[in-house]
Amino acid sequence: MSTHRHVMIITAILSAAALAGCASSRPSSADLDAYVKARDLYLRGSVEQAAGLVSHIESRTRGFHQARLLEGKILFFKGHMEDSEQVFRGLTKRLPGYTEAQLWLIRSLQAQGKTRDAESLLDAALELNPGDPRFLHQAGLLKLGADDIRGALAFFRRSQEFAVEFSQSYIESARILYRFGLTDPALADLATAQALLPTDSGMRKPVADLEQRVREARK
Repeated sequence: MSTHRHVMIITAILSAAALAGCASSRPSSADLDAYVKARDLYLRGSVEQAAGLVSHIESRTRGFHQARLLEGKILFFKGHMEDSEQVFRGLTKRLPGYTEAQLWLIRSLQAQGKTRDAESLLDAALELNPGDPRFLHQAGLLKLGADDIRGALAFFRRSQEFAVEFSQSYIESARILYRFGLTDPALADLATAQALLPTDSGMRKPVADLEQRVREARK
């Protein structure tokens, strides 16, 4: 990982800690370094190695909520559902607006078969975040688990409505990459944008036109 990206992540963590009123519990430089390494290992699927690093982050239970969330995710994927639930519950109690922790708490409850608790929390989350596609998708999964196919499809359809918005990020990043001559990654982003767009979307032609220009520039 580049030093620039490392610094950006650490800066974002410190800013989030200050905004959350956790300035007095800021993680040490060693904790920050361990978190960044553990996060990268987790994203690469090296859960056991990530777990070893997270366990040495002393501030994870004293306000370093990103590290605590990562610990909960690791416990979840290691199959320690009750432990992960406790981690996520603690985070949602301390930080009521922490939607990422809310989402993972719902997932951990569903994985344990605690459907009523998961549905109750999900209803509350959707009341505050009715347009969050992650919660809509999770609601679809809960309906699917209850064999409510029609209900599941309704939530999945609502979640899919945000695909057009997601595609905009890939289109704009492709424009930037194309401008700097990075045609291959630009084409990859445009392919993702095309996959996200509905077949009848008016955005498909402009994306196809941009893709053609990028391909011509690559020749």
